[in-house]
Amino acid sequence: MRKLLATAAVLAVTITSASAADMAPRYKAPPPIVAPVWSWTGFYAGLHVGGGWSDSSIVQSNELFPGFDTASFSNGNEAGVVGGGQIGYNWQFAPNWLLGIEGDISGTGIRNNNTAPITTAGVPIGPFGFNHVADQNINWLASIRGRLGWVWDRWLVYGTGGGAWADVDYRTDYTGLGVNNPLTTNRTLSGWVAGGGVEYAVSNNWTVRAEYLYYDFGDETVLNPTVAPGFNLVTTFDNQIHVVRGGVNYKF
Repeated sequence: MRKLLATAAVLAVTITSASAADMAPRYKAPPPIVAPVWSWTGFYAGLHVGGGWSDSSIVQSNELFPGFDTASFSNGNEAGVVGGGQIGYNWQFAPNWLLGIEGDISGTGIRNNNTAPITTAGVPIGPFGFNHVADQNINWLASIRGRLGWVWDRWLVYGTGGGAWADVDYRTDYTGLGVNNPLTTNRTLSGWVAGGGVEYAVSNNWTVRAEYLYYDFGDETVLNPTVAPGFNLVTTFDNQIHVVRGGVNYKF
């Protein structure tokens, strides 16, 4: 009888433990949290600042006797600060390629001021102060460019190119001879621009970049009339500009 009661007690405890185990809640591990994939697609706007320098060859001569006195300026290029803003749109596809379009405008402090003595057959003539003067001031640069880039997560490496415009002041003079007055003229030039850069997304809405741009506006001829007929001063500027700049963009 005692053995029977002991066996029954063991069976009761076993059944109770099994029932409790079946009733215990079963927990599943939560699914892993997947961070959202960064995309470059969208509109953006931002600011940039950097430096630029002209790479302009300048030739100045007498209209009637071009071989009599010619000055060539190729070492007077000067640098200046460049700063402004940009706005654009990116489209990321396939999935690591990017196409975009961007417009920008920059004010500049690029100044190219040149003075050389008036010469005959390479020999300076007249007293001190008989000089050629050819100055070039780049007031602003603007462009509308396409962008083609390769995306690696939050990094973007790109090339860019398109149409460009510049506002330029020219000043030319023949000092010391008294045959003409200084001439200052303003021109709006059109040309092309090309370059490239690298950009990084520091957050979901902010990116930073560094880029180089080369502008070419071709030749521009400035005619400075003189009081002596036919002795007009002719100056040809070959307008080329380099810009290195950094920027920050807000992605909408």
